[in-house]
Amino acid sequence: MISERMKVLIADDEFLICELIKKMILWDELQLEFAGCAHNGQELFEQIQEIRPAIVITDISMPVMDGIELIRQTRYLNIPCRFIIVSGYKQFEYAHNALKYSVDDYILKPINEDELNQALKKIMEELNSHQSQAAGEAMPAIHTEYPGRSFFLKRIIWEIKDPTVPLEQVISEYGIDFKPGLFCILCLKLDFVNQSADNLDNIGSLNKKLISMFHEEFENFCFQVLSCMEGSAIYLGINYPRQAAGSFFNHLQDFYQKACNLLDLFAGLKITVGVGDSYDKISSFGQSNKDAMDAAYYRILSGCGQILYWKKLPPVPYLTEVEKNIYLQQFKKAIESINITDFMATLNQLFFRPKNLFPLFDIIDMLGEICQMLVSMDLSLDQEELPIDYLSSQIHYAIENALSLDALKAAVSEPVSYIFENIHKAVQAQNTRPIRMVLKYIEEHYTDPIRLEDAALLVTLNPAYLSNIFKKETGENFVDYLNSYRIGQARELLKDSNLSINEIAYSTGFQDARYFSKLFKKYVGITPKDYRKIYS
Repeated sequence: MISERMKVLIADDEFLICELIKKMILWDELQLEFAGCAHNGQELFEQIQEIRPAIVITDISMPVMDGIELIRQTRYLNIPCRFIIVSGYKQFEYAHNALKYSVDDYILKPINEDELNQALKKIMEELNSHQSQAAGEAMPAIHTEYPGRSFFLKRIIWEIKDPTVPLEQVISEYGIDFKPGLFCILCLKLDFVNQSADNLDNIGSLNKKLISMFHEEFENFCFQVLSCMEGSAIYLGINYPRQAAGSFFNHLQDFYQKACNLLDLFAGLKITVGVGDSYDKISSFGQSNKDAMDAAYYRILSGCGQILYWKKLPPVPYLTEVEKNIYLQQFKKAIESINITDFMATLNQLFFRPKNLFPLFDIIDMLGEICQMLVSMDLSLDQEELPIDYLSSQIHYAIENALSLDALKAAVSEPVSYIFENIHKAVQAQNTRPIRMVLKYIEEHYTDPIRLEDAALLVTLNPAYLSNIFKKETGENFVDYLNSYRIGQARELLKDSNLSINEIAYSTGFQDARYFSKLFKKYVGITPKDYRKIYS
């Protein structure tokens, strides 16, 4: 455990607010020590460098140096202190920038005493845990991370499928004290509306805050609350009393309103909650998770910034198994042949239907299968510029964050176009090198008997394949190119040497002078003898 008190600096440009924050903090209970106040950003920055506090509570909008610049410079100097940002509404630009520096908590004005002390308590538990782990002590999970529960929610719920498995067995195996009642999963999605999806990379600290808020709202109401972050979404699992089903909706509305109040700081940032159905068997946790995911995906059709209950969604059309298989076979054929035209034609056909008849969930599943096809087809050709696994993860990321059908379609079409284009470039580069080798071989050995099989052996390619790519690159087949090159050399000798026509024929790789003369007339239009007369 932490033996000495952790120092806390407080900063606000108003003296009275600093004093108010100071009076709100439970110093003795949290084992904290007041280290001072600052009333502008520069003064606070100097105190941070001198005092090296564990925690800084600062207004985001400060004179001389604002809170964001202060955090940036502190991070640049690698000073290990935690930040709690205090902010009023509508300070959008400051709040967005705060995401980049992973502040520990956001507190809205007017400041709530319980919320402030809860934020400090959470940070102290984390610091306590880190220090104890460094000393080799085994520590319980901190409030917002719940690693065992997180793993259960991410992985184990998909393994418990047998409804006859006793709840006691699950409790015994995984050490989580579930109770008979209802089991439900919720999926939380943060979306930046009309802004770059790049902003989503910076919302980790906001996700942690939302998880903490959810636990605080639901822990006293539920038997168990589980949470984890998966991709760009938050998943929350609850086990609650059957008779409290009505209270569940009230608690969720309260949590959602608090979350919206927090997100008012961030212009264009909306929260959607997808709520899976509640089931009386723990083996249905996985089904509730699928419900919650689909409910969150439904915002593509209905818009984000709302609570979407799976069981209250309008009916969504589905594709028949025959339709699915036809589409998947068409996609597979296009991927195997690296044919972007056919791929896009199939994709356009899939998406060309009215919104009210759009089979959203089937299409999302199908787009996931396309990702698997791209990976399993091993289309990378070992090119470093084509990291298929990375692009596949980018497709999943874009699907998760799509807010319209056009964005959902682009989630697949743009990466696949990029992949196919680069594969074609890689194939072209791969084909060009052996052709260059063959052309050089012809230049150096045209006087010798040369066959297509000899050239194929040189570049370790199948003769038929070499013949195919040779014609694509040069516009001629191998024999025509070889003969044309030899005739070109013969023309130079006819102009510049005194060799006989027979000698020129043999010296340019022809074993039969009569055949040479016939071929020369075919390529040049006159006989070798007449050609020499013209140039002599």
